[in-house]
Amino acid sequence: MSLLGKPLNYRANRRDARYRRLQTRVYNFLERPRGVQAILYHIIVFFVVFSCLALSVFATIKEYQVQAEILLFYMEIIVVVWFSIEFFLRLWSSGCRSRYQGWLGRLKFLQRPFCIVDVITIAASLVVLSVGVNGQVMAASALRGLRFFQILRMVRMDRRGGTWKLLGSVVYAHRQELITTLYIGFLGLIFASFLVYLAEKDANPKNFSNFADALWWGVITLCTVGYGDTVPATWQGKLIASFCALLGISFFALPAGILGSGFALKVQQQQRQKHMIRRRQPAATLIQCLWRCYAADEHSLSVATWKIHQIPLPSPPSMVSSSFKHNASFVSRLPTIRRHKSTSFHSPLTKGAAGLTRNSGDVRASSDNLGTSGNVQTLNGNEDEEPRYIQLTNQHKGAIRAIRKLKYFVARRKFREALKPYDVKDVMEQYSSGHADLLNRTRNLQYRLDQILGKQGSKAKDVYASKISLASRVVKIERQVDDIENKLDQFMELYMEDRKRILTIPLNQEPQPQITSGTCVTSKV
Repeated sequence: MSLLGKPLNYRANRRDARYRRLQTRVYNFLERPRGVQAILYHIIVFFVVFSCLALSVFATIKEYQVQAEILLFYMEIIVVVWFSIEFFLRLWSSGCRSRYQGWLGRLKFLQRPFCIVDVITIAASLVVLSVGVNGQVMAASALRGLRFFQILRMVRMDRRGGTWKLLGSVVYAHRQELITTLYIGFLGLIFASFLVYLAEKDANPKNFSNFADALWWGVITLCTVGYGDTVPATWQGKLIASFCALLGISFFALPAGILGSGFALKVQQQQRQKHMIRRRQPAATLIQCLWRCYAADEHSLSVATWKIHQIPLPSPPSMVSSSFKHNASFVSRLPTIRRHKSTSFHSPLTKGAAGLTRNSGDVRASSDNLGTSGNVQTLNGNEDEEPRYIQLTNQHKGAIRAIRKLKYFVARRKFREALKPYDVKDVMEQYSSGHADLLNRTRNLQYRLDQILGKQGSKAKDVYASKISLASRVVKIERQVDDIENKLDQFMELYMEDRKRILTIPLNQEPQPQITSGTCVTSKV
């Protein structure tokens, strides 16, 4: 199907599918070992490489030199052939990934660090094996070169580079601390070596003849190795050496502690990530069950949610398809199939044969009983019509809703179990994070209260003079309302006084205009 829901005309060849499947299996077996067989194979490879390394060690002992060299020679031939075949299988199987397909993809695969190590070890082993004595015992120089490549061969055991990635991530995460400690330790080494050299160069020229000997003494002392070949002789040198050792060793020991704590934190982080990954499946199941419950609701308009529970109606055996059951092979059936197909379109007998069924319009044949051929034929000769499905009743839908509700409750319980912390430290971290969240909410609430009521504990007159808090705004509005009320009271008093004066004046006299304080009232009778 395409992205638009239309069928594609392209049909993948079965041979290509098997080829890609085989490539994927070989690639996962060699590059991503999972399962008992893959892990057992890589363990055997490790022991073979380790045995070659052990034989090279025995070849340096005089008592076992001859036997070890002969056995090592034949062992190396087997290992080189084995690793060469494995290398070409890795190169071939890498085509299952899109980034390594084609010639450019293969070159990109060869540029990987472990592939470069494989090429170097195989080529060097072939060169070393070609240099032998009488075709069996290898020369001494060739044997020494072979020992180095046997050590290098141990590097390729970790194909995915998990150990190197872990070490690199720890160093990168604590790079600032490591750089600081190494810098201070290097300065301490330089100063200690120089001071001891100044104190010992005249009194002890045998051990401290130059500054390089003093640096050697500083490295051996501050690294707590203590070979004892170079030691200060004077009391001034011993005093300086003891003081510098107390300070320098503490700084030289800091990187080990930093890396150790970094590894512990990294391992703990990986364990948490694994625990978080385990929550994905319960979460996905919970979301799926919840959506199905929502889609199966009585008020839902979804129709597709019921299609997975519908099955096609069974069709009775047709007269046309029953004639194929007695054929021995598919090849012998081909002319019969073509004859029946031609007669189904042109002969009127097929139309009459449709009346043998219970309901010619409702029941249709599902297939032509050809096994994997998948050609759908109907009794009425129409191949494009789809088979009719059983309609679900309200009782069926109610049962499906109940089953989905039960699945939802089970998925919710499993998800809650997956959310539980797996360690006491996680419980403590959850409590600490919850406490920090509570403190943040309390601060936010206190800030809002300060905005509303103002800051507590202040008794000054200008407490509400600020225009920020809501209480100051309310007080300001109240003061303005009080001023307005006072002015209205004054206006009412003036109005009542003027009214009393007007009422006391006789009707035959015209009132004289009077000017009062703040207002001018003129009355005419």
